[in-house]
Amino acid sequence: MKSKLLLILCVFCATISNYAQSSASQSGIAVQGIARDANNTALTSQTINLTFTFYYLDASSIEQNIYKVSKNLTTDAFGVFSDVIDPTAVNNSLVANNTAYLRIEKGTEVISDEKLRHVPYAISANNGVPTGSIMPFIGTSAPEGWVLCNGAALPSTAKALIAMVGNNAPNLQGMFLRGTGTSPVNSQPGPALKGTQQDSLEKHSHDKGTLATDTAGNHNHKNGVYNQLLSMTGKFTAIQTDNNNDQPDLGTAGTIQDAGSHTHTISGSTGDFGDLETRPVNYGVNYIIKL
Repeated sequence: MKSKLLLILCVFCATISNYAQSSASQSGIAVQGIARDANNTALTSQTINLTFTFYYLDASSIEQNIYKVSKNLTTDAFGVFSDVIDPTAVNNSLVANNTAYLRIEKGTEVISDEKLRHVPYAISANNGVPTGSIMPFIGTSAPEGWVLCNGAALPSTAKALIAMVGNNAPNLQGMFLRGTGTSPVNSQPGPALKGTQQDSLEKHSHDKGTLATDTAGNHNHKNGVYNQLLSMTGKFTAIQTDNNNDQPDLGTAGTIQDAGSHTHTISGSTGDFGDLETRPVNYGVNYIIKL
């Protein structure tokens, strides 16, 4: 004898979220109904097997599976059954970003096939952010509904995020985030959306600061003791060498004028100073992205 189910309160009004409740709470879609046979008699205190299929229709109206599970549920003394179906957090984005349906089957018999009439806030309340949001996270393993921004492959079910970033999560290890577009403050461009910029320093120059040469060197070339001194027209007279002691006879050699105090041009460059990159004081976190 065939049986049938009467679903009460449009089961699809249930919220789809990770409830912000105690750890004892169960997340998912609450399903409740009355199992009846073909004569409309309640199937009391019986175990029935139901298959729940979540799906959506793509742009070509082709059914795309989100989540499917079969469960044995036991009715109470009035034929009422209830359960919470959790399509798992990894699939929440598919439910939130598409018009989703829930089909309930008993064997080959389709009991119900309805569009989820969910409350929009309840869906977006799933961790409070839309798909593609990036945030810093102090843990080493991403929470449910998120993945680390480490370049790893995304789960195939994360279709909305894959459409945004491709098959892999962005790799933000060791990187800072910067808004794309042009800054209204200094008119400098940020990276293109999902692009990167290399580290850089703004072009600039330095004044001399306190660098200077000293003024040492005020001197003249007066009569000295040499074996010979080249004669300079109008400045020196010939100098004879004393053959007795090999000392010059200075005679009337003149004096070269003082050179005067002066400075010298600096050439070359200063020594290297610093590390391999320019960075502010920072604190290490993992970045995670919402599925």
